[in-house]
Amino acid sequence: MTKSISFFHQTSIFTGLCLITISFAAFPDIDNSLISSANIEFTNPSYESYGQGNERLVLKSRQGSINFDNKNITLNGDVEGEFTLDGKTYSLKAESLSRDLLGKSISSEGKSEFLIESVEILSSSMEITQTPQEGIKILFTDASLDEISSKSRIKKGKANKIEFFSAKDLILMQGDAEFFEDNMKIISDEIHYDLNEDRILQSVNAKIINNL
Repeated sequence: MTKSISFFHQTSIFTGLCLITISFAAFPDIDNSLISSANIEFTNPSYESYGQGNERLVLKSRQGSINFDNKNITLNGDVEGEFTLDGKTYSLKAESLSRDLLGKSISSEGKSEFLIESVEILSSSMEITQTPQEGIKILFTDASLDEISSKSRIKKGKANKIEFFSAKDLILMQGDAEFFEDNMKIISDEIHYDLNEDRILQSVNAKIINNL
């Protein structure tokens, strides 16, 4: 039997890693058999996750679903998010995102846009993970970065892989890395950049072109 209902639902789930609060906007004509399904779909969902200390994640999108068998949450369409990590706030836009509740990872297989202080990173895919050794790490593939504030010496850059370590304020660029800083271009296999100090810490097999 199909029952037409309208409701606003908020639920909290303890995963053993963090407290997750999910809110879903009201919408009509829901088949109540879906409530017991392993996969439930929603429109205009918002997602909130709270970790240790002041860690906080807020996401929203046009469509979303929860798979209880896989312990997975998927958001699709105009995904927007805000992260508070290690006392700093970052913003994100993506075509879609998937959250693994047990593994505590967030990934995007489509284009994403991530804002880190005065730098914007665009990538074809992205994954956010957390380990005791590295803390929170964000991996971007086929990625480029651009200056969005004159406060930074970074102008633009690109690499096959870019990793950002929030606790260290470190950007690690690997594979055909190109980096524009002030009036020079650096071509290198690997570049380590300290966002806090706004300088290159290390480069591997680097070629420098000055006076651009």
